[in-house]
Amino acid sequence: MNVDLRDLGKGSFDIGIGVTSSDIEALVAGLQALRERRDHFHIRSDYSQQHGIEDIEIYWVEDDAPKNMALDTSPPIEPTR
Repeated sequence: MNVDLRDLGKGSFDIGIGVTSSDIEALVAGLQALRERRDHFHIRSDYSQQHGIEDIEIYWVEDDAPKNMALDTSPPIEPTR
């Protein structure tokens, strides 16, 4: 897995996550366990970089909890990588 943090220059950031087939299998298993446990899991770095993302926590929230992002699985308009 590879994670990139990009500064959009206006106080906000873009995160890119590159995954392999085995990463996808692990993420699906983690999400399925999360749905059952209603707890959390982490995506962690190897802490070898001086700057960047060290930890991403994926956690359970109830359906009626406030949301500030949405999952968009539509095809990209143009390739970004």
